[in-house]
Amino acid sequence: MRITVLAALALGALSLAACDASDRAELKEGAKAAGAEVKEAASDIANDPDVKEAGAAIKEAGAEAADAVKDTAANAQADLAEAAKEDKAEAAAEHTGEKK
Repeated sequence: MRITVLAALALGALSLAACDASDRAELKEGAKAAGAEVKEAASDIANDPDVKEAGAAIKEAGAEAADAVKDTAANAQADLAEAAKEDKAEAAAEHTGEKK
């Protein structure tokens, strides 16, 4: 969005160099009006309840995903610790000649 506005302003600046005073004034007013419309649209979007609700839903989904990753990592760590414990016990049993 910014790139479009900047491109429009750059085009307007180049056009100003080739225009007379009345054309410049007209372009200036057009640029002001376009800027005001962009500002108003951005404000409308920022204050839209649906946009705010969607943002809250995304935030909640992200938190749930993070919790799921933490739980999975904790379970994997516990499983790995249990497997290591079993491997040590098996190795000790083999070392002493016992079978599990």
